[in-house]
Amino acid sequence: MGDPTTQKVANPHLAALRQLRSDLAAATETFRAALKTTAADMGGQKVWTGRAAFGWEQTVNHQRSRVTSLVDKLLPIIDAEIARTPAEVTADQARQWNQQHYYNA
Repeated sequence: MGDPTTQKVANPHLAALRQLRSDLAAATETFRAALKTTAADMGGQKVWTGRAAFGWEQTVNHQRSRVTSLVDKLLPIIDAEIARTPAEVTADQARQWNQQHYYNA
């Protein structure tokens, strides 16, 4: 067995980032579609009519646009972090990362 201060192992932080990206990519469409049905129902005057309904529809559409904008920024942020994270670290570094993120949660 090698020296844990020099022996290289797979970086657990990188694995966690890749899992996060995968999970987020799968959920992205759900986030983008958030409030879409509600806004469409309000805009189509299926559930509520009048000036208040129109104002509420505009608010929902604004919030939906904001959610979509924020979600679209997440994957590039995670991709940048993945790009700058080393594929391998020392065994000690991996153990320390695991202890900080799994055992102290």
